[in-house]
Amino acid sequence: MVPTIKYCVFDVIGTIFPWKESFRFINLLSRLGLKSRLPSSELRQLFSAEIEDIFRSREGFQGFIVKAYGVEWRETPELIDRFDELLTSEAEVHPKADATLKELSKGRHLFVCSDTTGSTKGMLEKAGLRAYFQREYYSNEMHITKTGGLYSAILASYPSARPEEFVSIGDSARTDIAIPKGIGMKTIWIRNEALGRCQVEPDATVENIGEVSRAIEILD
Repeated sequence: MVPTIKYCVFDVIGTIFPWKESFRFINLLSRLGLKSRLPSSELRQLFSAEIEDIFRSREGFQGFIVKAYGVEWRETPELIDRFDELLTSEAEVHPKADATLKELSKGRHLFVCSDTTGSTKGMLEKAGLRAYFQREYYSNEMHITKTGGLYSAILASYPSARPEEFVSIGDSARTDIAIPKGIGMKTIWIRNEALGRCQVEPDATVENIGEVSRAIEILD
């Protein structure tokens, strides 16, 4: 039987690598020894305002660090490299990720879709999982975020495919569920209420990546 879901679009942090509170940007930057001159509420507001630029390009991330922490621009490349190294070292791949990706790759096309400063590619490489993915869509390389059209770019790569043949799998209720569902993709939410609850009903909800294969079988 030919599956109706042919393309599986995976988020990385919080999906293949289970979510940790230590993944939050401001926490990681603090652990690098950076101290903002801004009150914590203003720092969070600035981060929220700049997050699209941070994920869209290295220069956007550099600009945020300069504004938020008052460091010199020339210092930011090293800081970003250290940030990515710290985040990669914190990440622990889910014990069922390899088996799930291996199973799904036998009859479907697997993609990565990640809002990232560059660290998620390194995580997948370190974990030995990149070979499972036929295409990788990273915001910092494509200069497009999930909210800015990254999912539409995926659909545009396969003009003969229908949106309902794609399933987005991720833990962010907004960027992994609401946005792809809004352009016709099916969605599987890996429950993570730390990032907010779903305002748009996902097609399936699971607790971790180990339950994804079964959820896709049911949606098929």
